[in-house]
Amino acid sequence: MEKRKSRNYNMLVCALFAAICCVLSPIAIPIGPVPISLGLFAIIFTGVVLGPLKGAISVLVFFLIGLFFPVFTGGQVGFSAFVGPTGGYAWSYLLVVVVVGFLTKIPIKNKVLEIIATIFFCMAGIATCYFFGTLQFMVVMNTNLTAAISACVIPFIPFDFGKCVVAGVMGPMLKVALKKAKLI
Repeated sequence: MEKRKSRNYNMLVCALFAAICCVLSPIAIPIGPVPISLGLFAIIFTGVVLGPLKGAISVLVFFLIGLFFPVFTGGQVGFSAFVGPTGGYAWSYLLVVVVVGFLTKIPIKNKVLEIIATIFFCMAGIATCYFFGTLQFMVVMNTNLTAAISACVIPFIPFDFGKCVVAGVMGPMLKVALKKAKLI
């Protein structure tokens, strides 16, 4: 019975984080070809709290929901969100959550160092998103690396750093609280 209860809790937690992604991702501020979105924050936060496997399950559920409902950045819906100029940023979320999830599994005993390391781990996830998203942007828009980085990376660095700080501080605290409650 305990194993079934644990599986149900795991499914519930994954669904909850998929829902968080669904709620935060459509919130976007258009500033150019790529909008500022809370979607990436939701993804790195999911990776910090749930780790690579449960985080990946949550993102896959989010993707499935997004095929039928407008939950992607800016209210996009369907497969087209993954194939346009900014689609690489969207589909890379799966890689981002796995990268952040694996890195945050590294045990760090000191709480201050854990927060600092988690911020850097989130930055590694965002760098993953930048890499694949910018690569797809270059291919689809037939542009060079300098132009793509100028349009799709540089304007977002301060916002994404802020997302890393918030996820790096709040994520480990929520993970501890969920573990104490035996929910993860």
